[in-house]
Amino acid sequence: MKTRWWVTACVTALLALTCGVAVAQDKNDQNRGQTKKQYRQFSQKQQQAAHTYYNQNQNQEVFRPDSRWNDDYENRLQPGYVLDNDMRGMSRPAPIELTRGLGAAPRGYRYVVIGGHVVLIDSGYRVHDCLFR
Repeated sequence: MKTRWWVTACVTALLALTCGVAVAQDKNDQNRGQTKKQYRQFSQKQQQAAHTYYNQNQNQEVFRPDSRWNDDYENRLQPGYVLDNDMRGMSRPAPIELTRGLGAAPRGYRYVVIGGHVVLIDSGYRVHDCLFR
């Protein structure tokens, strides 16, 4: 009888602890979602470096839009948009000379060129900022 009582007490305590942790974690996730709306952006210096590089190298293959590129793709390049498979296939890593002028991308981010635009994306292919030609 004592063993059954101890098992019941332990299981009840374990359930109470795990439910409390799950509720607290759910509240934290909601708060994080509200504050994570901020996206990383190119600084004024990075924008200038990209425009200078583009003006000097606009004939490079990497800056020529893919033949599939259209206005719909152009309109999607907004902070928060996650690149779909088609857009991922059209994106190319930014040239090393360009990234030198932009500086190292923040940890977990990278620079790509898509449709002739320099785009800052995270590891989940989410657009954070885009420099239009």
